[in-house]
Amino acid sequence: MIPFHSAVPISSLRKITQTMHDSISRVATGLRVMGGNDAGSQSLANTLNAHAAGFDAAESNSESGITLLKLAESALLEINNLATRIKELGIADDLSTNTTSDTAALNAEAVFVSDTIDSIVSSLTYNGVNVLATSARTFNVGINDAGDTQQIKSTTGISATNINDATNADTSMDTTIGEITQSLGALSGSMVALKAYQSVATTTAAHLRQAASNLEDTDFAQETAKLTKQSLIKNYALAMVATANAEEMEKLKLLA
Repeated sequence: MIPFHSAVPISSLRKITQTMHDSISRVATGLRVMGGNDAGSQSLANTLNAHAAGFDAAESNSESGITLLKLAESALLEINNLATRIKELGIADDLSTNTTSDTAALNAEAVFVSDTIDSIVSSLTYNGVNVLATSARTFNVGINDAGDTQQIKSTTGISATNINDATNADTSMDTTIGEITQSLGALSGSMVALKAYQSVATTTAAHLRQAASNLEDTDFAQETAKLTKQSLIKNYALAMVATANAEEMEKLKLLA
């Protein structure tokens, strides 16, 4: 049975020890919530971190969308060069001094370049998905943690060239070049929008994580001060227990 005089200091010592253990847990883990402390702040911090993760995913989505648009942009610029070449061939074909061989060469090149344009339009893919087509190509990209999306357009459509020879190819390519110009405009607008949403997602995720950190991180200065204080009190409590026990021993000696 614990002597009455030492019971109170021992009870206090147990509380001090538990308080020290809780402070040590908060210092060791860096989490303020340890030891049942400020669970409300930790709950809000968990929510903020979840939203931040959502914006991280949105930032990654935007990056994938931007990569797709860059791929389409490079292809459209190359197609424009090819269409310009066919236009040159069409104008060259108008020269009345061309020989039969000259005309045959112009026709052959016009057909090959035309086929190349159509092939790029039909076969260019990103992650197995066609990027260009003879009609408009649109994609939805997640832009925030709420699942909202932004529609982007990689092309308004590049019609099949259907070039069989260089005759009047210049006129035909005026249409193709016009379609490329429209596609580049839509693509440019889509890229500007995605870059803006990506920037917002990156910044928002950073702010949310900082807010969560402010709520859940241990105040090391405060916990260190608590540990120092509790350590001193513990030493005093141990001394009081020792003193109380010594007094009881003296009483027993007298009785003996």
